Amino acid sequence: MTTKQRVLVSAMRYEAKGILSVEMVSAQDEDLAQFSAGGHIDVFFRKGLVRQYSLINDPEEKNRYQFAVLLEREGRGGSAFVHKSLRVGDVIEVSQPRNNFKLNDDADSHVFVAGGIGITPFISMAHHCRRHARPMKLYYCARAPETTAFVEQLTEIFGENTEVHYDGGDPSKSIDLTQLVAKEKGSQLYCCGPRGLMDALSDVVYRHGGSLLTEDFNPAGSKTHTENSNDGGFTIELLRSGVSVDVVPGQTIIEALQAANIEVETSCEAGVCGTCVVDYVDGEPIHNDVVLMPDEQEKSVALCVAGCNSKKLVVDL
Repeated sequence: MTTKQRVLVSAMRYEAKGILSVEMVSAQDEDLAQFSAGGHIDVFFRKGLVRQYSLINDPEEKNRYQFAVLLEREGRGGSAFVHKSLRVGDVIEVSQPRNNFKLNDDADSHVFVAGGIGITPFISMAHHCRRHARPMKLYYCARAPETTAFVEQLTEIFGENTEVHYDGGDPSKSIDLTQLVAKEKGSQLYCCGPRGLMDALSDVVYRHGGSLLTEDFNPAGSKTHTENSNDGGFTIELLRSGVSVDVVPGQTIIEALQAANIEVETSCEAGVCGTCVVDYVDGEPIHNDVVLMPDEQEKSVALCVAGCNSKKLVVDL
């Protein structure tokens, strides 16, 4: 299960229209667990409401975490809670930091392509690159100046290697990604933002060559466990309690456990966040997530989308 830290909300402020930043410090007046550039945390707002946010402060800071949230009208509850219910002085819990979007240490230069609130992981990356004198450049795509957060801070960090592109919501005025990829040939590209931007950039890189890393907390379009699961169902066994639960065809592991009144921390339930990742000790899981690296899949599994090729999967719960 996720190791949690109790934190105190110490500051909140609007960074742009609809974008609120949240600063947290330890509720026990201790150092917080260190995070690496591009890392994120799970934030536990209340029972059943867990969300992931990239940390936007300098990774060298041990006394605070900071993240930013866009108010989404069609969101799944996290953004509304932050904007309407969370307050300075509240004590909540967060996970230990994780990182599924690491800097490529072998790259000679780093080029960040952000869309809207997708800017957040690049802020900690920029702090790290500046501290270690690594060449970097930012392309920041947004609708309008009033909805674009952290421009002043980022311009101070990136200097003349900052390009902010406004399209006014008109797709015909979007940034020319083909030109961007050609111009930045040889650099490690990173992208975070709307799925359309990431898919379009991925397509250009695929056609014209280059190296691209992306991060996506959007569950839309992710795989589900039903694509490859054992047609006859399987049993999941909880190692610590010895309890066994049958997972029938068409049912997720999470759904089966919940039906048996067994609580497991979840968030996206689409294999993109890592909240429900646990270790397994026996069985042959089918990994349908986009979180775990191949070596991590040898010992861990994301329960929300996993299937099973064996009749039983034993997990460390």
